[in-house]
Amino acid sequence: MKTPLKPYIKTLVVMCFSLLLLQCSDETKNDVLAPYKGHRALELLKVTQSFTPDIQWLGGRVASAGVNKGGTAALDSTLIWIYTADDDIIGSPVSFSVEPDSDLIQSYGGEPADSLSDGETYTFWIAEKSVFAANLDSSAIDSMNFTDTTMTTALVPRGLSGGGLDLDISLVRDETLLKDKFVLSWTPEDTLVRRIAIRASASGGFQDLIWHVVLPDSVEDSISPPVVLGETPEGANVAVAWPEGGFKEGQVHFIWMVNSNWNNTFSPGAPGYGWFRMFPL
Repeated sequence: MKTPLKPYIKTLVVMCFSLLLLQCSDETKNDVLAPYKGHRALELLKVTQSFTPDIQWLGGRVASAGVNKGGTAALDSTLIWIYTADDDIIGSPVSFSVEPDSDLIQSYGGEPADSLSDGETYTFWIAEKSVFAANLDSSAIDSMNFTDTTMTTALVPRGLSGGGLDLDISLVRDETLLKDKFVLSWTPEDTLVRRIAIRASASGGFQDLIWHVVLPDSVEDSISPPVVLGETPEGANVAVAWPEGGFKEGQVHFIWMVNSNWNNTFSPGAPGYGWFRMFPL
């Protein structure tokens, strides 16, 4: 008697289907576990304008970040700040305020610094472990493992001060990754004022103001330095709010302040009147 073919055909179909599933499973598994080839190039996004700047980048983690005086990234006597790790574990951002490895800096002949100087040129750099181990040798560098940028710091906006109050007025820039603020100071510090205004112009006046704060008539002079532009001094009213974009780029600005002795004129030497003509940023 002939054996029926149906059971064998059924078994064969099941075996073929199982083999197909196994092959698909292996292919899927291989796709999931396939190694990641390559990584993103390192790219410096921003170095903030501050005495202790923040350094931000894209592309991954690094083993070292450093700052040199001048236009070259190097492990030599121009090194003033460095932050290192045993492997590529340092993530963005890092801040110059982080305590540096002073012994390492001095081993290269450099002088550690706790802040930058205004108007100086610096080179900021980040490097992966392989490049740092090669002492930043150019033959070991590519866009994947190293990047740098050179800039001249502009921390104290330039300008001239004058007026009958006989004040020495200055402005300092303090930028972070989240905010760019300007701090207004003057000496003698015990000189109190009642009104501060900033005008997009080269002289004093009430037109074209971008910021204006004033004490009520019933309040005595009490505004003292330092004053953060955009932040209202205690007891003052805001007549013109600080604009979201801050100072207008490429524009001369005129900062003026007065106390109770002001005679309501904007002549350069008016009593009770102090001013700072700020050169364009």
